[in-house]
Amino acid sequence: MILSTSIHVVAHATEDIPKLSCRMNALFSIPMEKFVISQTRGHWGNEITLIKADCDPKESYALLKTIILKMNQGEKNNLLHTISTSFDEKDNFYIRLNKQSICRGIISLSEHDSIRIKFKPTKEFDKNNKFRERVIDLFTKK
Repeated sequence: MILSTSIHVVAHATEDIPKLSCRMNALFSIPMEKFVISQTRGHWGNEITLIKADCDPKESYALLKTIILKMNQGEKNNLLHTISTSFDEKDNFYIRLNKQSICRGIISLSEHDSIRIKFKPTKEFDKNNKFRERVIDLFTKK
């Protein structure tokens, strides 16, 4: 499977940024040097930290497999019921993980205050929706 991945996190001043980065490094096996951390201000002047990482094809596939393996079966089933909404028109696959759960070493889904991960297939792999089928196959394997 040939793909790339981008990870985006918005963290507020009250959150432990080093802990979150270390947990993502440990759980996702992404080297710390891949994480780019920048500071900005929110609408009301509050401090916001942006954490981003881009992964190469090998890291991307390992990340997708890790997420699937560590997610509980109930969450996998919920995602499978609505999986078509997790793909965009270019067949990019989006998943949002709970930040607080990640800090506890648990992978779970969340729509709010989440870690947003985008898996992007290469054009060669995306022909005839093969990427979508492969992702669904990975989620349905026992």
